[in-house]
Amino acid sequence: MPLGDRLLQPILLRTLAHPQLHNLLQSRHEWWRRLRNKPHQVVVWLSFTDPYSYLLVQTLPQFVAQFDIQLIFKILPYQEPNQYFSYYLRDAWHLAQFHQLQFHHFHAPSQEQCFVASQLLLANRHLPIDDFLTLAKQTFLCLWEHQHQKLATLCLRFQTLSASSTRKKLQQAELLFSESPAQRPAALFYQGQWFYGVEELNFLAQQLSQKQLNLNQCGFVLDDEQHQGEQNYLINDPQQLAYIRAQKHDMDYYFCFDDPLSYIYLVAASQLADYYQIKLNLKPILLDSMTVPSWKSQFAHLQHLASIYNLELNRHYVLSPKGLTHCHALFFAAQQQQKPLEMTLLLLQAIWTNAQDLSYMPHVKTISAILNLHNTDLKTQLKQDLWHSKVEQNTAAWLELDLPHLPSFYLQGERRISFCGAQRLWAIEMVLVDNIKEPSKT
Repeated sequence: MPLGDRLLQPILLRTLAHPQLHNLLQSRHEWWRRLRNKPHQVVVWLSFTDPYSYLLVQTLPQFVAQFDIQLIFKILPYQEPNQYFSYYLRDAWHLAQFHQLQFHHFHAPSQEQCFVASQLLLANRHLPIDDFLTLAKQTFLCLWEHQHQKLATLCLRFQTLSASSTRKKLQQAELLFSESPAQRPAALFYQGQWFYGVEELNFLAQQLSQKQLNLNQCGFVLDDEQHQGEQNYLINDPQQLAYIRAQKHDMDYYFCFDDPLSYIYLVAASQLADYYQIKLNLKPILLDSMTVPSWKSQFAHLQHLASIYNLELNRHYVLSPKGLTHCHALFFAAQQQQKPLEMTLLLLQAIWTNAQDLSYMPHVKTISAILNLHNTDLKTQLKQDLWHSKVEQNTAAWLELDLPHLPSFYLQGERRISFCGAQRLWAIEMVLVDNIKEPSKT
């Protein structure tokens, strides 16, 4: 990075991260709402072939009862299951177990039945919100439980939209959704921000509470924000904990240095591994920039997650290809000295908290101090290409897991199971709990 840019960078960072600038940008949505004299509206995007939409519909009655908002529903057309669909089903099942929601069958509804369901819900959006959500829940239940006769009965009891009008509205919704920065269905849109599935309802609730829209002034809690300390882990019984620790599990942690979630959840994953005495294997991978989802539109969400683990996240991300090369070289140098976790945390902190340019040698020398490398040895490590084949091996192993997001967790033991993305450490714990139940049954 040029010297001028490096000197101006701290000023730019303070400006971009300043709360007043963020509030000013957000206030334009509120100003436009007041100008039109509209209530606070949350747009809900649902897809009948999306298991997360099924879960979201079940949580909305509790949510809408607590906040002074108006829900606007958008229905997306049928989509063929993609290569990650089997993972989504398994993940949705674990989410349902964790939040005590309904989700049993593992076969997606047919295109014909989804179209019938679209005719039903699109024709009845005028119903009072409680009645509509009841109908929506029943409709999703009929689809995912493959109760075709019950769905036909609902169509007889309620209005249905004509086929031509339904196709038109589905196409309009698909066009709007494709032009938006939305990443997937089961999404809620409020004043310029996207919130995804049941995982981010808590964060949306915080935003609404700050605007004095909480009707009963009680905190909305769908889950209790796991892993802020040892007392919040799912397994606390000494005998059960000793059994889990004796299992000698391994957990592979696949991550990218240019992914902020990898920073946030490395801290959480290392705490989890330490608590249950799981061997944590760090696996840096390298993906094309086009395959990594954009995080900038979700920066407020990432800041919220980071604050749970007492981390600071900086909006101004600086990581050049040369800096990324230095990260991988230092990681494998640290691995040879049995210090991969310490080095990885330092590198991610430099990138995501301090916004340092790791192509700049003084920054690299400061971080490499924990390896006690002399200047000559450090330059040799950075010039060598030994890390490249190992990163390629990690990347190939991660691709075989067929997971859609990073960071990814692969737990090995009596059972082997993989998870990915934000807020999935509880799923790892649920697998450990299941391991306790199975011997007790035996």
